[in-house]
Amino acid sequence: MITNVYKQGDIILIRYPLSDKPEKSIIRPVVVVSNGFSNDQDKDVLVCQITTNLRNNVYSYALTDDKLTVAMPELCEVRCNKIATVRVWDKIILDKISEVTPTALTELLMIVKTVF
Repeated sequence: MITNVYKQGDIILIRYPLSDKPEKSIIRPVVVVSNGFSNDQDKDVLVCQITTNLRNNVYSYALTDDKLTVAMPELCEVRCNKIATVRVWDKIILDKISEVTPTALTELLMIVKTVF
């Protein structure tokens, strides 16, 4: 079994491939939404994009300072319907920068579940 260093609720910086140009990527924050059992099964985590382009729609989750262990530099939101798989041991993940509080994680996952 692989023990994953990232856990559900962690906010990490990754090199995120552009959907229209997969050979190019941007550095962006994402939040890990897969649980520890799933994360420990292989070298992947499921993440949702974080953006400062606020949409405030049904799949948005605002990340205010009180929902984070370390505040983000700008007001941002999680796009709960933008889910991707990230390989943990590749050089895609750059750093952990924060994590959501337990209450915020519960709220966030409720929205993620509505995608399915």
